[in-house]
Amino acid sequence: MPTIPVAPGLRLVDLQLEDADELFALTDANRAYLRRWLPWLDHTRGVAATETFIRFATREAAGGTARHFAIWEQQAIVGMCGYNHIDTVNRNATIGYWLAAEAQGQGVMTRCVTVLANFGFAKLDLHRQVIACAEDNRRSELVARRCGFVFEGVARDAEWLYDRFVNHRVHARLRTDA
Repeated sequence: MPTIPVAPGLRLVDLQLEDADELFALTDANRAYLRRWLPWLDHTRGVAATETFIRFATREAAGGTARHFAIWEQQAIVGMCGYNHIDTVNRNATIGYWLAAEAQGQGVMTRCVTVLANFGFAKLDLHRQVIACAEDNRRSELVARRCGFVFEGVARDAEWLYDRFVNHRVHARLRTDA
């Protein structure tokens, strides 16, 4: 199982089917918090839905169109980080991430996204990486900025979030950025 070391006790690990129980339990425990930002929570009501996602993610990874990693801190999954879409022709990708509430405020996601972006440039030969987050999701935007992503603008009504459209603040980092 491919692993990307991030820091002592912290690593990104390709999703495995055997992670489904733990990943679903984490999602379920953080459902109310995560639902504010993520549109898929209402469709993830059991371990079977998480297993379906992991199977889909595995196929995407094999096809080179996406790459989803579990964030492991010590011996537990605390969130997800990865490429929701990889465009190999144009050498760009979009990064998505979420972290359990109790794991926030410790720099976990900043370290993970920094390492993921470096992996994308070095191993996937990407030129451009994008983070788009809901306009009110200040924590996610701070991660993007701390990781060297530059604010490019607002994508209006970029995502349907249960009962309304939300704008996305778009940040990008290029291989040529300092």
